[in-house]
Amino acid sequence: MIHQNLGLEVRKKRKLHHLTEAQKKQRYERGKLFISYLGPFKVRHIFTMDETWISLDDCNVDTDHFWTDGSAEIPEEWKKKTTKQWPKKVMIAIGICWFGMSRAYVVNGSAKVTAQYFIDEILSKMIHEDIPRPYGNSAKDVIFHMDSAPSHTAKLTIQYLNDHRVKYLPKEIWMANSPDLAPLDYGINGNLKRILSERKATTIKGLISVIKKVCESYDIAEIRSTLSSWQGHVQTMLDRHGGHVEVK
Repeated sequence: MIHQNLGLEVRKKRKLHHLTEAQKKQRYERGKLFISYLGPFKVRHIFTMDETWISLDDCNVDTDHFWTDGSAEIPEEWKKKTTKQWPKKVMIAIGICWFGMSRAYVVNGSAKVTAQYFIDEILSKMIHEDIPRPYGNSAKDVIFHMDSAPSHTAKLTIQYLNDHRVKYLPKEIWMANSPDLAPLDYGINGNLKRILSERKATTIKGLISVIKKVCESYDIAEIRSTLSSWQGHVQTMLDRHGGHVEVK
């Protein structure tokens, strides 16, 4: 209402990942192959996953605002630099598909995410539990997608996928260094943290509990909208010959 009355627009500063000319070329060449896996109906049979860090700072967010037309002096307390009170964080792995979100898998804080750890604690459960749950007998037709993290592209991981006859998008066609082309990065993770900003947690245990509850009831319409925009993101990148999707 305030924005409408004043005729103002909200502008959000975006952090763009750096792209070299070589990376742009790779994105462009691989994107031409990758886009063939996407589309209104094809995307309904893709399960994409990724890990992300979530900290206690993502909860407990102070949402107060100070509105001014420029003539009123900003209160002194608003000028003070905010001290981070909740520096602790946790890594979670989640996957999404047309039918919803997987459970949130918490990575052991003391564990090194090796290929074996990834297989035992995340990948195997997504393949044998999270995908069959909504797809049933059609689970065998689902294509698994993940980024180029070392534990994702390790020989042991690929061997596991092959041994269990999982269809997957090969790393050779995935665009590296491309969060603007990954649904979890450009859509879901940001919205997840927005939801968490309205929740309260003061310990890692409490944070994990909140994350799991949010993921269990995540809006399926939001997921479908994000997945439906995937093809468009890749096409925009191709139109810009490997350039960023976020800016024109």
